[in-house]
Formats: sequence, C-alpha cells, structure tokens
Amino acid sequence: MATATAAETIDRVFAPVQQFTRGYLLAKSTDAYGVELGFASGSQFWVVGRAGVLGSCPAEVAAAAIAFEPFDAVQRAWHAVPSGLTHYDVALHYRDRITAWGDRSFAYTDLDALGAIDTLGRRIVDAAPGALGALFAGWRQLPVPESLQGRAALTIHLIRELRGAAHIAAVLACGLTPLDAILAAPHPPPRTGPAYAERMGYRGPFRDPEEVREQRLEAERLTASIIVPYFASLAPDELALFGAAVETTCSAAVV
Repeated sequence: MATATAAETIDRVFAPVQQFTRGYLLAKSTDAYGVELGFASGSQFWVVGRAGVLGSCPAEVAAAAIAFEPFDAVQRAWHAVPSGLTHYDVALHYRDRITAWGDRSFAYTDLDALGAIDTLGRRIVDAAPGALGALFAGWRQLPVPESLQGRAALTIHLIRELRGAAHIAAVLACGLTPLDAILAAPHPPPRTGPAYAERMGYRGPFRDPEEVREQRLEAERLTASIIVPYFASLAPDELALFGAAVETTCSAAVV
C-alpha cells in the first residue's frame, strides 16, 4: 500500500491546487458573472467574493485579511457592493461560482477520487484552528453543496485558503511585508518582481527584490511547515491517496 508523509503530500498537491483554483479565479465567465451582479469588474467581484465571509466589516479589515492586495483596490471594491446585496451575499455568489466550476469540470471524473478529495481534504481543513486566518475560517463555515463535484471543488478551495492563511503568517514571521513577498515571489515571470507588483496595483519606487530573496524563500518553507500538523491528521496511506487524487483529478479537470 502506498504511503506518504505530510510534507511530501503538501508539496505534491501545491501545483495541482493552484492550477485548478486559477481556473475559476481567472475565468472570463467568473468576471462576467460579477459584472452581471453589478460590480465594475471581475476583480472587484473577487475581492468581495473572497473576503465577504467576514461580513460587512470596514474595508481596512477586509484588506488586512486578504493581505496581498493594495488597500485602495480593496476599498474601492468593498464600497462597490451592488444594491440589494450584502458582502456575505457576494461571498455566497462566489462560492456558487466555485461549486458550479466543479460540477462542470469534474462531470466525468472518477467518483472515488472526488470522494477522497472531499472526505480527506475536509479532515485536513477541519484539523486546523480557525485562528490560522479569518478568511480560511470564514470559508470553512460556508454551506456545502449537495453534488460531490461541487463539494470537491469547494474542498480544494479550502486547501488553498488553508495554505494562504499560513503563507500570510509565514511572510510576516520572516520579517517581510506583503509587498516584499510579491516583489521577491519565487515564481517564473510575469508573477514576480516590480512589474508584477504594478499590475497588482502597487506603485513604486520599489526595493530591490534581491534584498529579501532569502527571506522570501524561507517564507515558502515556513508556509509548508505551518500546515504539516493538519495534513498529518491523516494516516500515511490516506495522505498518499489524497495526494494522488488531487494530482490526477486537478490535472485532468475539464475547463
């Protein structure tokens, strides 16, 4: 029987989770849905859709929870909620986009693999304390859909939110600001450096990313370390099953 460690599984699922979640995050259909709701852009829908689990709090609180978005952009989105909707309503709409994406992209996926993702993934996220991050805790409390495909998609999103919460803590623990983390992000272009920061809405002058390169790499290592105990709530054979299910399912998703 195949087995894996928590650290191995975290490393194994990172890219597939990112790949799958970027599908609906960057989809033109998601942006269009937000515009149809009444937002000026899909990015505003994303900001409120993601942070709306906090309720109608001040924009400063939402920006703090998101961490990596410029405050001005969060503030504009936060104050642009369409008439008749609350911030929490928008979060529910965004959840529905995720679960609909799962229904569509996992329509022909092996049900056993989806069941493993949903059941084992939920055990991982339920093992983590809500104190890890407000957005993670808020998304974990959202109602789940009936369909297995939708539930699996939402669980994958929760795994992303789990890592995202840990990453904020790790970045700060390494003495970095969120902007530092963006400038020195260890990703291939264009998702790193000053040009990437500008596309996100930040304005220079910026520091030289090389000044914080080692701290940024340490933040990546610490992020994985923080979530090891929660993945370790699964047995070694369950970790192997979860890793394989996420890897094969997300890679084969129809988008």
